[in-house]
Amino acid sequence: MSDSANRKRTDDELAIDLAAGQCTADQRELLEQRVGADSEFARRVAKAKSLFGLLDRYDAPAPSPLVIQRTLAAVASAARTRMLLDREAARTGRTSHPTFTLKELGAMAALLVIGVGLLLPSFQNARHQAQDYACQSQAGQIGGGLARFAADSDGQLPFTRADQAAWLMNAPGRVTISNSRNLWALIHGGYAPMYLFQCPAANSSAAGQGVQVSGLIDFPSGHYIDYSYQHSLTSQPLRISGEGLPAGAAASMAILADRTPVFMDGKFDPARLNWALSPNHAGRDQAVLFLDLHAALVTSANVGVNHDNIWLAQGVDSYRGIEKPAQATDSFLLPSFLENP
Repeated sequence: MSDSANRKRTDDELAIDLAAGQCTADQRELLEQRVGADSEFARRVAKAKSLFGLLDRYDAPAPSPLVIQRTLAAVASAARTRMLLDREAARTGRTSHPTFTLKELGAMAALLVIGVGLLLPSFQNARHQAQDYACQSQAGQIGGGLARFAADSDGQLPFTRADQAAWLMNAPGRVTISNSRNLWALIHGGYAPMYLFQCPAANSSAAGQGVQVSGLIDFPSGHYIDYSYQHSLTSQPLRISGEGLPAGAAASMAILADRTPVFMDGKFDPARLNWALSPNHAGRDQAVLFLDLHAALVTSANVGVNHDNIWLAQGVDSYRGIEKPAQATDSFLLPSFLENP
Protein backbone atom coordinates (compact mmCIF):
# COMPACT_ATOMS: atom_id res chain seq x y z
CA MET A 1 0.00 0.00 0.00
CA SER A 2 1.42 3.44 -0.92
CA ASP A 3 2.33 6.05 1.68
CA SER A 4 -0.54 8.20 0.39
CA ALA A 5 -3.03 5.37 0.81
CA ASN A 6 -1.67 4.57 4.28
CA ARG A 7 -1.97 8.24 5.29
CA LYS A 8 -5.59 8.38 4.08
CA ARG A 9 -6.42 5.21 5.95
CA THR A 10 -4.84 6.55 9.11
CA ASP A 11 -6.74 9.82 8.70
CA ASP A 12 -9.97 7.82 8.27
CA GLU A 13 -9.27 5.95 11.49
CA LEU A 14 -8.51 9.15 13.40
CA ALA A 15 -11.62 10.86 12.01
CA ILE A 16 -13.81 7.91 13.06
CA ASP A 17 -12.24 7.83 16.53
CA LEU A 18 -12.88 11.56 16.96
CA ALA A 19 -16.48 11.35 15.67
CA ALA A 20 -17.20 8.33 17.89
CA GLY A 21 -15.59 9.87 20.96
CA GLN A 22 -13.09 7.01 21.19
CA CYS A 23 -10.00 9.05 22.14
CA THR A 24 -8.49 10.61 25.22
CA ALA A 25 -8.94 14.28 26.12
CA ASP A 26 -5.40 15.05 24.94
CA GLN A 27 -5.92 13.21 21.67
CA ARG A 28 -9.24 15.00 21.13
CA GLU A 29 -7.61 18.38 21.67
CA LEU A 30 -4.87 17.60 19.15
CA LEU A 31 -7.31 16.25 16.59
CA GLU A 32 -9.65 19.22 16.95
CA GLN A 33 -6.69 21.54 16.41
CA ARG A 34 -5.92 19.62 13.25
CA VAL A 35 -9.55 19.98 12.14
CA GLY A 36 -9.12 23.74 12.32
CA ALA A 37 -5.86 23.69 10.34
CA ASP A 38 -6.39 20.85 7.82
CA SER A 39 -9.43 21.24 5.57
CA GLU A 40 -9.09 17.72 4.13
CA PHE A 41 -9.00 16.18 7.60
CA ALA A 42 -11.93 18.39 8.63
CA ARG A 43 -13.89 17.02 5.65
CA ARG A 44 -13.16 13.45 6.77
CA VAL A 45 -14.31 14.19 10.33
CA ALA A 46 -17.51 15.81 9.03
CA LYS A 47 -18.18 12.77 6.86
CA ALA A 48 -17.58 10.41 9.79
CA LYS A 49 -20.03 12.40 11.96
CA SER A 50 -22.65 12.34 9.24
CA LEU A 51 -22.27 8.57 8.90
CA PHE A 52 -22.71 8.10 12.64
CA GLY A 53 -25.78 10.30 12.38
CA LEU A 54 -27.06 7.98 9.68
CA LEU A 55 -26.50 5.01 11.97
CA ASP A 56 -28.80 6.67 14.53
CA ARG A 57 -31.73 6.91 12.13
CA TYR A 58 -34.73 4.72 12.90
CA ASP A 59 -37.32 6.00 10.45
CA ALA A 60 -35.58 5.26 7.17
CA PRO A 61 -37.92 4.43 4.28
CA ALA A 62 -37.75 1.01 2.68
CA PRO A 63 -34.96 1.06 0.04
CA SER A 64 -35.30 -0.16 -3.52
CA PRO A 65 -34.05 -3.65 -4.51
CA LEU A 66 -31.27 -2.02 -6.56
CA VAL A 67 -29.99 -0.10 -3.52
CA ILE A 68 -30.10 -3.28 -1.45
CA GLN A 69 -28.14 -5.20 -4.09
CA ARG A 70 -25.48 -2.53 -4.46
CA THR A 71 -25.07 -2.03 -0.72
CA LEU A 72 -24.72 -5.72 0.00
CA ALA A 73 -22.15 -5.95 -2.79
CA ALA A 74 -20.22 -3.03 -1.27
CA VAL A 75 -20.22 -4.66 2.14
CA ALA A 76 -19.07 -7.97 0.68
CA SER A 77 -16.30 -6.18 -1.23
CA ALA A 78 -15.19 -4.37 1.93
CA ALA A 79 -15.11 -7.67 3.82
CA ARG A 80 -13.00 -9.31 1.10
CA THR A 81 -10.64 -6.34 1.09
CA ARG A 82 -10.23 -6.49 4.87
CA MET A 83 -9.58 -10.25 4.69
CA LEU A 84 -6.83 -9.76 2.07
CA LEU A 85 -5.27 -6.96 4.13
CA ASP A 86 -5.29 -9.09 7.27
CA ARG A 87 -3.77 -12.02 5.35
CA GLU A 88 -1.00 -9.77 4.01
CA ALA A 89 -0.42 -8.33 7.48
CA ALA A 90 -0.08 -11.83 8.90
CA ARG A 91 2.42 -12.78 6.15
CA THR A 92 4.60 -9.70 6.64
CA GLY A 93 4.19 -9.45 10.40
CA ARG A 94 2.67 -5.97 10.21
CA THR A 95 -0.20 -5.16 12.56
CA SER A 96 -3.52 -4.13 11.05
CA HIS A 97 -5.49 -1.41 12.85
CA PRO A 98 -9.01 -2.75 13.66
CA THR A 99 -10.83 0.52 12.96
CA PHE A 100 -13.05 0.71 9.84
CA THR A 101 -12.35 3.13 7.03
CA LEU A 102 -14.89 5.77 6.11
CA LYS A 103 -15.83 3.72 3.04
CA GLU A 104 -16.50 0.65 5.14
CA LEU A 105 -18.38 2.67 7.74
CA GLY A 106 -20.51 4.17 4.98
CA ALA A 107 -21.36 0.69 3.70
CA MET A 108 -22.30 -0.41 7.22
CA ALA A 109 -24.48 2.65 7.73
CA ALA A 110 -26.26 2.03 4.44
CA LEU A 111 -26.80 -1.61 5.39
CA LEU A 112 -28.30 -0.59 8.73
CA VAL A 113 -30.63 1.86 7.02
CA ILE A 114 -31.75 -0.96 4.73
CA GLY A 115 -32.39 -3.22 7.74
CA VAL A 116 -34.36 -0.53 9.53
CA GLY A 117 -36.31 0.21 6.37
CA LEU A 118 -37.22 -3.44 6.01
CA LEU A 119 -37.96 -4.23 9.66
CA LEU A 120 -39.51 -1.00 10.95
CA PRO A 121 -42.84 -1.46 9.12
CA SER A 122 -43.10 -4.95 10.60
CA PHE A 123 -42.41 -3.62 14.10
CA GLN A 124 -44.94 -0.83 13.64
CA ASN A 125 -47.57 -3.24 12.35
CA ALA A 126 -46.96 -5.56 15.28
CA ARG A 127 -47.32 -2.67 17.74
CA HIS A 128 -50.54 -1.49 16.10
CA GLN A 129 -51.96 -5.00 16.10
CA ALA A 130 -51.11 -5.39 19.78
CA GLN A 131 -52.88 -2.10 20.56
CA ASP A 132 -55.94 -3.09 18.55
CA TYR A 133 -56.21 -6.49 20.22
CA ALA A 134 -55.76 -4.83 23.62
CA CYS A 135 -58.67 -2.53 22.72
CA GLN A 136 -60.77 -5.55 21.75
CA SER A 137 -59.91 -7.14 25.09
CA GLN A 138 -60.91 -3.98 26.96
CA ALA A 139 -64.23 -3.86 25.13
CA GLY A 140 -64.82 -7.43 26.28
CA GLN A 141 -63.94 -6.49 29.85
CA ILE A 142 -66.39 -3.58 29.70
CA GLY A 143 -68.90 -6.22 28.59
CA GLY A 144 -68.10 -8.12 31.78
CA GLY A 145 -68.83 -4.95 33.76
CA LEU A 146 -72.14 -4.53 31.92
CA ALA A 147 -73.05 -8.13 32.77
CA ARG A 148 -72.34 -7.56 36.46
CA PHE A 149 -74.34 -4.33 36.39
CA ALA A 150 -77.27 -6.12 34.74
CA ALA A 151 -77.13 -8.90 37.32
CA ASP A 152 -77.71 -6.28 40.03
CA SER A 153 -80.31 -4.35 37.99
CA ASP A 154 -82.94 -6.91 37.08
CA GLY A 155 -81.18 -7.64 33.79
CA GLN A 156 -81.21 -4.05 32.56
CA LEU A 157 -78.18 -2.38 31.01
CA PRO A 158 -77.30 1.17 32.15
CA PHE A 159 -79.74 3.84 30.94
CA THR A 160 -81.01 7.31 31.85
CA ARG A 161 -84.68 8.25 31.86
CA ALA A 162 -84.36 11.31 29.63
CA ASP A 163 -86.56 10.78 26.59
CA GLN A 164 -86.72 14.50 25.81
CA ALA A 165 -83.03 15.25 26.33
CA ALA A 166 -80.62 15.99 23.48
CA TRP A 167 -77.35 14.10 23.09
CA LEU A 168 -75.63 16.79 20.96
CA MET A 169 -74.70 20.32 21.92
CA ASN A 170 -76.93 23.32 21.15
CA ALA A 171 -80.16 21.45 20.42
CA PRO A 172 -82.91 24.16 20.48
CA GLY A 173 -85.25 23.86 23.42
CA ARG A 174 -83.67 20.67 24.76
CA VAL A 175 -81.65 19.85 27.83
CA THR A 176 -78.36 18.26 26.79
CA ILE A 177 -77.28 15.04 28.51
CA SER A 178 -74.15 13.10 27.65
CA ASN A 179 -74.91 9.46 26.87
CA SER A 180 -71.56 8.58 28.43
CA ARG A 181 -73.07 8.97 31.90
CA ASN A 182 -74.56 5.52 31.37
CA LEU A 183 -71.09 4.02 31.09
CA TRP A 184 -70.00 6.08 34.09
CA ALA A 185 -72.51 4.04 36.10
CA LEU A 186 -70.14 1.07 35.71
CA ILE A 187 -67.29 3.02 37.31
CA HIS A 188 -69.43 4.64 40.00
CA GLY A 189 -70.86 1.27 40.98
CA GLY A 190 -67.49 -0.49 40.96
CA TYR A 191 -68.35 -2.74 38.02
CA ALA A 192 -65.39 -1.64 35.87
CA PRO A 193 -62.19 0.40 36.41
CA MET A 194 -61.79 3.72 34.64
CA TYR A 195 -58.72 2.73 32.61
CA LEU A 196 -60.80 0.26 30.59
CA PHE A 197 -62.55 3.17 28.89
CA GLN A 198 -59.36 4.51 27.34
CA CYS A 199 -58.46 2.87 24.03
CA PRO A 200 -54.77 1.78 23.98
CA ALA A 201 -54.44 2.98 20.38
CA ALA A 202 -56.07 6.38 20.87
CA ASN A 203 -53.15 8.04 22.74
CA SER A 204 -55.36 9.16 25.59
CA SER A 205 -53.63 11.47 28.02
CA ALA A 206 -55.43 10.52 31.24
CA ALA A 207 -55.00 7.32 33.21
CA GLY A 208 -57.92 7.70 35.59
CA GLN A 209 -55.99 7.04 38.77
CA GLY A 210 -56.72 9.38 41.65
CA VAL A 211 -60.03 10.62 40.20
CA GLN A 212 -62.68 11.09 42.86
CA VAL A 213 -65.59 8.96 41.70
CA SER A 214 -68.04 9.90 44.40
CA GLY A 215 -70.25 12.85 43.56
CA LEU A 216 -69.73 12.60 39.77
CA ILE A 217 -72.50 11.58 37.41
CA ASP A 218 -70.30 11.47 34.28
CA PHE A 219 -66.67 11.18 33.22
CA PRO A 220 -64.54 14.14 34.34
CA SER A 221 -63.65 14.92 30.71
CA GLY A 222 -63.44 13.38 27.27
CA HIS A 223 -59.84 12.33 27.98
CA TYR A 224 -61.16 9.53 30.16
CA ILE A 225 -63.42 7.79 27.63
CA ASP A 226 -62.75 6.66 24.06
CA TYR A 227 -65.83 4.49 23.51
CA SER A 228 -69.36 5.12 22.25
CA TYR A 229 -72.37 3.43 23.81
CA GLN A 230 -75.78 2.48 22.51
CA HIS A 231 -78.38 5.29 22.73
CA SER A 232 -79.70 4.84 26.29
CA LEU A 233 -81.48 8.11 27.04
CA THR A 234 -84.75 6.28 27.14
CA SER A 235 -87.41 4.72 29.34
CA GLN A 236 -87.01 1.34 27.59
CA PRO A 237 -83.49 0.06 28.30
CA LEU A 238 -81.84 -2.90 26.67
CA ARG A 239 -81.83 -6.11 28.65
CA ILE A 240 -78.84 -8.39 28.87
CA SER A 241 -81.05 -11.32 27.90
CA GLY A 242 -81.96 -9.74 24.56
CA GLU A 243 -85.60 -9.78 25.56
CA GLY A 244 -87.78 -8.22 22.87
CA LEU A 245 -85.28 -8.91 20.10
CA PRO A 246 -85.56 -11.56 17.37
CA ALA A 247 -83.90 -14.88 18.12
CA GLY A 248 -80.15 -14.71 17.55
CA ALA A 249 -80.12 -10.92 17.20
CA ALA A 250 -77.99 -10.39 20.32
CA ALA A 251 -74.92 -11.79 18.52
CA SER A 252 -74.99 -8.90 16.01
CA MET A 253 -76.61 -6.18 18.12
CA ALA A 254 -73.72 -3.75 18.68
CA ILE A 255 -73.93 -1.92 22.01
CA LEU A 256 -70.44 -0.38 22.34
CA ALA A 257 -67.52 0.44 20.07
CA ASP A 258 -64.55 2.73 19.64
CA ARG A 259 -65.38 6.45 19.46
CA THR A 260 -67.90 7.29 16.73
CA PRO A 261 -66.44 9.14 13.73
CA VAL A 262 -69.72 10.85 12.84
CA PHE A 263 -70.24 13.04 15.91
CA MET A 264 -67.11 14.84 17.08
CA ASP A 265 -66.78 17.53 19.74
CA GLY A 266 -70.49 17.36 20.48
CA LYS A 267 -71.52 18.27 16.94
CA PHE A 268 -72.72 16.55 13.78
CA ASP A 269 -70.54 16.95 10.72
CA PRO A 270 -72.38 15.96 7.50
CA ALA A 271 -69.01 15.39 5.81
CA ARG A 272 -68.45 12.45 8.19
CA LEU A 273 -71.79 10.81 7.47
CA ASN A 274 -70.22 8.04 5.40
CA TRP A 275 -67.18 7.50 7.59
CA ALA A 276 -67.03 3.81 8.44
CA LEU A 277 -64.23 3.56 11.00
CA SER A 278 -63.53 5.15 14.35
CA PRO A 279 -60.53 7.49 14.57
CA ASN A 280 -59.23 5.51 17.56
CA HIS A 281 -57.24 3.03 15.46
CA ALA A 282 -56.23 5.44 12.68
CA GLY A 283 -58.60 3.81 10.21
CA ARG A 284 -57.24 0.27 10.60
CA ASP A 285 -60.25 -1.29 12.32
CA GLN A 286 -62.43 -0.82 15.40
CA ALA A 287 -63.42 -2.87 18.42
CA VAL A 288 -67.13 -3.60 18.78
CA LEU A 289 -68.97 -5.16 21.73
CA PHE A 290 -72.21 -6.99 20.99
CA LEU A 291 -75.20 -7.67 23.22
CA ASP A 292 -74.19 -11.29 23.69
CA LEU A 293 -71.02 -9.73 25.20
CA HIS A 294 -68.51 -10.95 22.65
CA ALA A 295 -66.07 -8.36 21.32
CA ALA A 296 -64.58 -8.29 17.83
CA LEU A 297 -62.30 -6.21 15.64
CA VAL A 298 -64.15 -5.18 12.47
CA THR A 299 -63.33 -3.11 9.40
CA SER A 300 -66.82 -1.86 8.58
CA ALA A 301 -69.63 0.15 10.17
CA ASN A 302 -72.26 -2.22 8.78
CA VAL A 303 -71.86 -4.93 11.41
CA GLY A 304 -75.16 -4.56 13.25
CA VAL A 305 -78.30 -6.64 12.87
CA ASN A 306 -78.95 -7.21 9.15
CA HIS A 307 -75.83 -5.16 8.29
CA ASP A 308 -77.07 -2.12 10.22
CA ASN A 309 -74.71 0.87 10.34
CA ILE A 310 -73.78 1.08 14.03
CA TRP A 311 -73.04 4.82 13.92
CA LEU A 312 -76.36 6.00 12.45
CA ALA A 313 -80.05 5.77 13.24
CA GLN A 314 -81.73 3.82 10.45
CA GLY A 315 -83.08 6.09 7.72
CA VAL A 316 -81.62 9.29 9.18
CA ASP A 317 -78.95 11.38 7.44
CA SER A 318 -79.20 14.67 9.36
CA TYR A 319 -78.89 15.03 13.13
CA ARG A 320 -79.84 17.61 15.75
CA GLY A 321 -79.23 15.43 18.79
CA ILE A 322 -82.82 14.32 19.36
CA GLU A 323 -82.86 11.31 17.01
CA LYS A 324 -83.44 7.82 18.43
CA PRO A 325 -83.00 4.23 17.24
CA ALA A 326 -85.62 3.40 14.64
CA GLN A 327 -86.37 0.01 16.20
CA ALA A 328 -85.23 -2.36 18.92
CA THR A 329 -82.46 -3.86 16.77
CA ASP A 330 -81.13 -0.50 15.54
CA SER A 331 -77.62 -0.04 16.92
CA PHE A 332 -77.07 3.72 17.31
CA LEU A 333 -73.83 4.37 19.20
CA LEU A 334 -73.75 7.91 20.51
CA PRO A 335 -70.75 10.21 21.14
CA SER A 336 -68.56 9.08 23.98
CA PHE A 337 -68.64 12.37 25.90
CA LEU A 338 -69.98 15.91 25.65
CA GLU A 339 -67.96 18.72 27.19
CA ASN A 340 -70.10 20.92 29.45
CA PRO A 341 -73.50 19.46 28.51
